[in-house]
Formats: sequence, structure tokens, C-alpha cells
Amino acid sequence: MSDLHLPTEQELDLLLDQQPQFDLDAVKRRTLSHVEGAGAQPAKRRVPLRGILIAAVLCALSISAVAAADWAADGRIFAALGIGKPQAEAVSVPEPAEEPLPRHVPKPAAPAPAPAPREEPPELDAQVAEALRVDQAQAQKLRPAVQTVDQTVEDQDVRMSVLQTLGDDSCLYIKLRFDFPKAVPYSDQLQFKTFDISFGDLDGYSWTRDILEQTETSVTYLLFARVFDLESLTGKTVTVTVQDYGTPHRYTEDEVLHLAGDAGKPYTSIIRPDGSVDWEVTAEKLAALPGESEPLIVYSEGFTVSRRADGSQVVTYDGAHGDQLLDAYLVPDFDPVIAGTWEQSWQLSYQDLSLGWTGAAGLFDPALTITRLQLSPLSWKADFTAAEDVPEGETLNFNLIPKDWNVRLRRRDGSAADLPLHWSGGSSSSPVPGEAELLVTDITVGAVFDQPIDLSDVTAVIIDETEFPLS
Repeated sequence: MSDLHLPTEQELDLLLDQQPQFDLDAVKRRTLSHVEGAGAQPAKRRVPLRGILIAAVLCALSISAVAAADWAADGRIFAALGIGKPQAEAVSVPEPAEEPLPRHVPKPAAPAPAPAPREEPPELDAQVAEALRVDQAQAQKLRPAVQTVDQTVEDQDVRMSVLQTLGDDSCLYIKLRFDFPKAVPYSDQLQFKTFDISFGDLDGYSWTRDILEQTETSVTYLLFARVFDLESLTGKTVTVTVQDYGTPHRYTEDEVLHLAGDAGKPYTSIIRPDGSVDWEVTAEKLAALPGESEPLIVYSEGFTVSRRADGSQVVTYDGAHGDQLLDAYLVPDFDPVIAGTWEQSWQLSYQDLSLGWTGAAGLFDPALTITRLQLSPLSWKADFTAAEDVPEGETLNFNLIPKDWNVRLRRRDGSAADLPLHWSGGSSSSPVPGEAELLVTDITVGAVFDQPIDLSDVTAVIIDETEFPLS
């Protein structure tokens, strides 16, 4: 096999010089002449197959050789021949995508917390329900007006617990219990020295206390308070204060002084331990007495009593309080078995279940104008205004509400039930300037029910045959 010989550049140049120049016009003319000549010949001339195959092989060999030579000559042969190289199919290389600028993507907001389930109002205490004669169905309807307190305070091993309240806009029931130590059990013979309910700066109220249950170690109370001249108790602060547990003191004769004084006649006397009285008191006698065994007792009637260590007592009267007679008790009026103070305060928070009516309607004779009606399961009340001519020098008579005024409740079935009237009160303004004989009066009447009523069965209140729908 012969070695492959690659032509040099000089050899290729010589080869190109020896090749006839390609003449495109000559090729066209020759091709047309062959076509025309072929069309004039009636019979086809059969080209020898062998000749065609030889020509094809020679063409292929010639093209391959020229291509090889052109590659070696860095493409100068095809360029000289006017033959363009076939272009390789361009493959586009995708440019690298630009990195997107970082962008602030807000974090999804945390889902809102699910609303807390609505707290069910507390059940009415069984002892309170029994005391008020409330059945189970009515007790369920009263639940929104119930408040659980559960506050406890302890002093001297005695514990006071405020448990529950039931109320409306002006009435309040309070259940509380005292638990006593075994050393000092509860007894009917013992009592609290002070027991009080207060509503901050409110003055117009009254209250009562009943025992729900008593055992050897505890006593449970149901307190009831009614407040006057107040829009609503809800939101107000109530305080229960209790002091000292024991018995009232039983005085002996030597613990009581029977004092007397004359107007304009001051005096000083010494009562000796044997009961004798020295009316001729001098500074020397007073200086000779031992010191005070107890603080000086001062009475608003003008007397003072100073008890000395030897049992004697110095009594003075200032003479400036007119003629006076006084029994002076020299020892406290209460003997505590347990000396302590128990106090609890809390804010009232419950739903007032009252239905109401507001407006202006004339009633009765003399004329009253009713302005508001309120009816709750626990109580009812009505507000009136009145104008009446008052003779000069006389006072206005507040007894404008008839004794038998025939107030009734309208039920859903159309029937009517009597509505009690337990109390009434009023106030008057100053006389109108220039009209001294005219006095405007505000009157409130109402009642507390012995047994709570069912409001779902009530549609209106009837007063003086006038029906007032409630909502």
C-alpha cells in the first residue's frame, strides 16, 4: 500500500493554474443546446449504464480530492474556485439567564386565632334557687343575671367566701359563707358585731340578711340589697365588711355612770372606787390621783370621763350643752370571741334582663306623667313627674299615687295578673323663679317580687287602664 501524499501549497497552486476557468455562461449555452437537441430527436438515445457509473465515481473522487486539498490550504482552493463551503448548522447556545434580583416576599400572615368559645353564664346556685322558689326551667332563664364571684378572705382562722350574685339594675342578691375553726364553732349565741354592705359613694340603699344554712363549722347567708336613684348596678363596686365575732356585752352597775349636768354650770367630780363622789375637786386632789388606765372618754353631750389606775373616775361637764342626763357606758358594748375584720370588694358584672318602656303619658288625678317603666324577673319600678299648685306656706304632698291603682301584667295569652306595689318615694325641686306656687315633683314607685317572674310570658304593663308595651 502506498503512503498518503498530501500536496504542498506550491503543487496546489500549479494544479489550479492548469485547470480551465469555470465559465457560467458557457455552461448555460451548452445546457440549452443539449436540451433543444434532445427535443428535436424523435427517438431517445440510450446512454450506456457503464459510462454513467464511471463518470459518477470519477466525480466523487475528484470532489473528495479537491475537498481534501482545500482543507489543507485553509479553504483557499474553494475560495479561488468561487465555491462556497457548506455552512454548518448553527446551534444557538442559550445565554445564561440572568439571576433574578432577590425580592422581598412577605411571609404569609399568621392565621387569626380562633375566637374563644363564648363562656356560658353560670348556673344559679341551688340554695339561692330554693330560697327564691325558682324551678329548674326558670333558673336556666336567670343564668345571664348570675355572676360567680368566688372570693375568699381569712382572719383569725375564720374564712369569709363571697360565692355568687343574682341581680338586675337596682336589686342584688349575694350568697356568702363563713367557715369557723373547730376551736370556735358557729353558735346561735354568737354573732358578728358589724355586718355591712356598701356601694362606694352611694347612700340611697337598704339591705337585709337571711340564713340559708348553718352547721357546727359554717353559716351561709343570702344578702339582699336594693339601691335607689341609680341607673344600673352593673359595673358598680360592692363591698361587704364584717367585724368581730362574739356576744353583746352585758353591763354591770359599776360599768354604767348616770351623769347629769345643768346649763351654764360646769363642774369636775371624782368618783371613788367605793362609789362615793367628791364634788369639791382641787388641783391638788387631781394631782394626787394615779395616771389614766384607759384613754379619756369624750361624749358629745359635753361630758368627759377619765378612768384611773386605782379604779377612781374623774367626770367633767362643760355646762355648754344645756341640761343633760346621760348613761355613760364605761366599757365596750361587744365582747369578741374572735376579734377580726373580713372584707371583700368586687365589681358587679352580669346581664340586666329588664324589659322597659320610655315616653310620656298622663295618668291619675292629680295628673302624673309616667316617663319610664322597667320590669325585671326580680323587681319592677316606674318613674313619674308631677306638677301641682301648692298654697303658700304649705308643703307638697308626695302621696300622689292612689292606694288602689290597679297595676297589672299583660300575659301572652291575653290574661292579666296583679302587680304589687311595695314602696314609693319622691323628691322635689326648688320653686320655679317667679312661680313660687308651682313645685315639680319626681316620684318613683315599685316592688320586689317574692318569687322571680318569667318575663317571656309578659308583653306589657297596664296602669290606670293604659297599656304600656315592653321591649
